[in-house]
Amino acid sequence: MKHRNKHNTVARLSCAALALPGLLQTATAGRVEETYNADFQYGHYAESNQRMKVDIFEGALSTPIGKSMTGSVNLVRDIVSGASPVYNIKDGQGRIQQMISGASPTSSCGKSICEQRDAISSGLTYFLDSAAINVGGGFSREQDYTSRYFNTNMSLDLNKKLTTLNFGASAAFDEIAPSPSVWNSRNMDFKSHKTSQQYLLGVSQVIDKDSLLQSNITFGYQSGFLSDPYKWVAFYNGNNFSDFRQDTRPQEKFQWAWLNQYVRHFGQFNDAALHLDYRFSTDDWGVNAHTFEASWHQPIVDNWQIIPRFRYYSQDKADFYQPVFAGDSTNYAVYSSDYRLAGFGAFSGGIKLSKEITEIKPFSQLKFQTGFEYYNHKAGYQLGGNNGGSFDSFSYTMVTASFNLKF
Repeated sequence: MKHRNKHNTVARLSCAALALPGLLQTATAGRVEETYNADFQYGHYAESNQRMKVDIFEGALSTPIGKSMTGSVNLVRDIVSGASPVYNIKDGQGRIQQMISGASPTSSCGKSICEQRDAISSGLTYFLDSAAINVGGGFSREQDYTSRYFNTNMSLDLNKKLTTLNFGASAAFDEIAPSPSVWNSRNMDFKSHKTSQQYLLGVSQVIDKDSLLQSNITFGYQSGFLSDPYKWVAFYNGNNFSDFRQDTRPQEKFQWAWLNQYVRHFGQFNDAALHLDYRFSTDDWGVNAHTFEASWHQPIVDNWQIIPRFRYYSQDKADFYQPVFAGDSTNYAVYSSDYRLAGFGAFSGGIKLSKEITEIKPFSQLKFQTGFEYYNHKAGYQLGGNNGGSFDSFSYTMVTASFNLKF
């Protein structure tokens, strides 16, 4: 009995860790799924000041194939509308102002952005006694962007399944074709391409019957068209406007990240679990980023669970970022005023509530989840401080609802 309890604790900790964000692996050694699983999720994302809004619809199905294989398919539809920052300018007092794309009379949703993205992905996982191998791929398309991607993952159990090694690799091939309605008026219609590679090496270790640690290192490389065709950059001589140029970034980027995750089980608190994450990433564009995250998974009564979560993110600005640029544009090879490349910090917090039902036939399990998240982005939140002003500050809310069926 003691051995069985330990095994159940190990399995629970492993599953909890695998649910943490940022993990690329989809294969888990020796854990073939014996039931059919169907997942459906809806999410609504809304930025402050009537900026971007996104409705996300997602469905997934996984099924056992024989005794040692699982297949899965995932469908996603994103509906995007609203307005987005395009460039920055100086006002009469020399203060920076962020300019947002305005309403478009030709757009069916009344805003300058009205798009739909559809994506499909699938995978096969083959399970051995102490290993699992996964291969998969997918396709994503929207009006001005098409992506094809492939991935493979492998996990290997060691040390009586208390240690798991994880290996992963993925590649994406993207085509960018900016909307003619935007570019034809400027006689700049074009198509370009981008390729991405990412590799993962990780280990998960059961420390004792109540705790588990995971550590992953990822390396990424991108090449091709890495600029944003809808962003522009303003150049000034003092406070006098001198030029206006399209966002132009390097055509290569190397990036690596180190993610550490700790899970601690508390049996005395009705089998609650504490999740702590820290992630550091850096790239050759000069963007160094830190992410801290904590969540508490608290079962309550009748298979209800509540999960509060807190997250802090901070990054340095890219080497070629400025809100506006000084001097002549010919003095610069690369330049961007995209707020996503600025130095900033962000706080976010949320709560998730779930209910698991096991008495409804013919299903072996029915699970509902709903969640809310609030995010606040400011330059002043950056580690070490940032006096860049509040012209690019914003917030967003995210509401999700999902259910999972096992049968």
